[in-house]
Amino acid sequence: MKVLKWLDENLEEKIMSTALWGIVVIMGIQIIMRYVFKSSLAWSEEVSRYLFIWMVFVGISYGIKNGSHMRIDMLEHFIPKLSKPLEILADICFVGFSGYMIGPGFTVVESLIATGQDSPAGEIPMYIVYTGLLVGFFLVFFRIIQKYIMKLLQKKSVKGAE
Repeated sequence: MKVLKWLDENLEEKIMSTALWGIVVIMGIQIIMRYVFKSSLAWSEEVSRYLFIWMVFVGISYGIKNGSHMRIDMLEHFIPKLSKPLEILADICFVGFSGYMIGPGFTVVESLIATGQDSPAGEIPMYIVYTGLLVGFFLVFFRIIQKYIMKLLQKKSVKGAE
């Protein structure tokens, strides 16, 4: 249970911070190589871009988990009574979109594994890069469902305490 609790609280942060540190270290090495040794690494920008892609897709889930994802709330501002229904509608659309994207994500990853495609400079298997999309949308789907399960459990515990 402790492992699951830790994963629930820290998964996205650890993935994103690891990717960010990877970018910082790789780009730092690239700067040293260019300006000190007058030579550059062919793969550094490509690997940094792929780490950034992972950060973005996992970051969407992180934003949902913390309630800090971007929203257009102009209508809610003018008509406050629509706030909750619009939030629920937006979450339904987002969970539907995320659920839909998981299917094609699996198809693309399977195809890349079957073809054995590698990135041009870093020779990284491309399925690793595209798995970031799959993991990100799976986590988004999971976090939105988790949000509503937690709300339901909170309502039941409040009713049970009365």
